[in-house]
Amino acid sequence: MNKAISTMLLVILLISVAIAGCSTGSQVTTPTEKAIKLTIGTTNAVNDINIVDDSFSKFKARTVCEGLIIQNPDGSFAPCLAESWENPDASTWIFHLRKNATWHDGVPVTAKDIKFNLEYYPAKIAEYKQHWGQIDSVETPDNHTVVIKLKTPNSNFLTNLMVMRAVPEHIFKDVSDPKTFNDMNATIGSGPYKFVGFDKDAGILRFKAYDNYWGGKPSVDTIEIRIFKNQDTMIMALQKGEIDTTYMYSKGIDYYYVPKLLQDNDIGISIMNSTGVTALFFNTERPVLNNATFRRAISYAIDYNELNNLFTAGYGEPGTRGFLPASSYNYEDKGLLAQDVSQSKKLLDSIGMIDRDGDGFREAPDGKKFQPELLTRTDVADYPRISDVVKKYLNAVGIDVRIKLVDKATFQKIANTEKTHDMLISSTTPWGMMTWCGYGSCYFDSRNIGYTMTKDPVYTSIVDRIFNTTDVAAQKQLAYEMQDYYASEMPAIAFYTSNVIQPYNKKYEGWTYDPMYGIMSYGTFFNLHEA
Repeated sequence: MNKAISTMLLVILLISVAIAGCSTGSQVTTPTEKAIKLTIGTTNAVNDINIVDDSFSKFKARTVCEGLIIQNPDGSFAPCLAESWENPDASTWIFHLRKNATWHDGVPVTAKDIKFNLEYYPAKIAEYKQHWGQIDSVETPDNHTVVIKLKTPNSNFLTNLMVMRAVPEHIFKDVSDPKTFNDMNATIGSGPYKFVGFDKDAGILRFKAYDNYWGGKPSVDTIEIRIFKNQDTMIMALQKGEIDTTYMYSKGIDYYYVPKLLQDNDIGISIMNSTGVTALFFNTERPVLNNATFRRAISYAIDYNELNNLFTAGYGEPGTRGFLPASSYNYEDKGLLAQDVSQSKKLLDSIGMIDRDGDGFREAPDGKKFQPELLTRTDVADYPRISDVVKKYLNAVGIDVRIKLVDKATFQKIANTEKTHDMLISSTTPWGMMTWCGYGSCYFDSRNIGYTMTKDPVYTSIVDRIFNTTDVAAQKQLAYEMQDYYASEMPAIAFYTSNVIQPYNKKYEGWTYDPMYGIMSYGTFFNLHEA
């Protein structure tokens, strides 16, 4: 499918699909008289029902376990368990909880529960040390007030709270290892749905509307999530009417299925922009990789149009020099990245990287053999293929890159904990691009996830200044400054950004896209109705 046809289809599809909005988390529509059972297909595998299981936690985030706030479809923040909040300064955040929210066992939700969550998750789950590591103290002056004080100012702290999936203190206070707590009590939350059960052999998760939910009863009464081993069988189930839609966290279905689905009159397709990026990240703490000229040289070795065509078929855009996609908040056009093999070789020559032994590959500037590893996950089908293509590009300019294929758990251990990688390929998520100080900073700053382990005072100064200001104009200027840094220093190279392709059964209307969780949104669950 060429780019012109893809663009035309995109316009037609966007015009033909009406995606209903939900203005805030506390304002929901009256559910339809006929209760709806919604069946969702996914390829996100669930191992068990504990709070550590990554896929299960994401499925619970808009069904069972709520946080203090949520996002509206337009990306703005909306009340959830907190009906209001204020921040007298960027270091103090005060939340006022709803007085009618209860856990699914009937116990009221209190400020002490929220304090417990903010302390329990970082103590038990490593990722939350990054998400909430800036918290200095949590105070609960009464049952419905939570005061969070930060170690340093953070004007973007609400984004960090988006990953809260609150659980009750009275259930979890004696759970020392949440990974082994797979009792049904581990699924008690305060959201619009109660967890009913997990048929592990069949790969089916079931949820039922909670009658005493503070926000009223959703129009979708029952949710069933069916886990598929691959997209082929999932799409077949969609066309047979066995599922109503598909869901994979932070992404849509593969473009490959679009032509077939367009011929099915019972299936609709919506296409949304994504702020996620598939990219090459350099560990800037490693020799040679810490040289910005080397990183710029590699950027010229990549054929971005080929990558975009191979892996999005026109349902995406090539990477930008400023890393952020054009649909990003406070985007500034730094131009698209472009291949120039001659320039790549010239830059490598300029830093003394030449082929000294005649084997066709360049040695490091100090004359030693240079064979950097490219860390790649095997659980994402495209990643090994991308790695092979990137290896071809780098080999062509004399870089003897070695691909290291690992599973998801090993990848996270190496990249997130040990930080022993040279280079890695990964896709950012929309929430990942928003968190820390925003603008993808969590993937760069060594104080957070830090794939690039960036400790450059120039960069950390930009991050800290964003944290310290709530002025909109100043924030925008700093966002431009950050994109200037990405464009000049190249700690990561953006390959492409993909559109989210979301199919659904036309018998229902009211599908709502959440910037963080896609169609797994309150808008969908409260507004869905028969066409």
